[in-house]
Amino acid sequence: MNSKLLSFIILLCASINAAAQQRTTRPAAKPSEPSPVTVMRAATMQVLIATDAVSVFAYLSDSTKIRGWLADQAVLDPQFGGKFHFRWKDQDPVDGVVTEYIAANTLALTWKHPGDEAETQVKFKLSPQGGQTLVELEHRGFASAADLEKAVKSWVFYLENLKSVIENQTDMRTAPKPAPRTRPR
Repeated sequence: MNSKLLSFIILLCASINAAAQQRTTRPAAKPSEPSPVTVMRAATMQVLIATDAVSVFAYLSDSTKIRGWLADQAVLDPQFGGKFHFRWKDQDPVDGVVTEYIAANTLALTWKHPGDEAETQVKFKLSPQGGQTLVELEHRGFASAADLEKAVKSWVFYLENLKSVIENQTDMRTAPKPAPRTRPR
């Protein structure tokens, strides 16, 4: 056998042996240690509304109009850094701060209910679509799938209600069929 080939085989075997020893001496991860990675969940929902973005944005940023489709009580200071307070009947309020504000385009808020584990973020983004407005809502920052699922269910209803109020002047919260009266989580 060629001496170069023999040297290569010996070197290869030594490397494999060293790697095997390293694997056996490396301590195994303790299963009881919590992971340093946090998984945050988010959902994005969209609804197309038959009016211009300026009109839709008024329903997102004007306290009186917010009471017409979302909360029973609403106070919102519509500017970057402004605070808001929304309340639904027989429920604790949601409070937060405006983190992004671009008139007729974007409204982003921190979202914290007293019973929630963590603060989440809600962002409305409007896109004109030829005489209509696409409203995209992203709600992110959920630590559990169950909390995200509750929020999605609530937001779907409230986005449908926003569309109904703007297009048909009908508040689905007071319509004859039963509607969820819980606030988005």
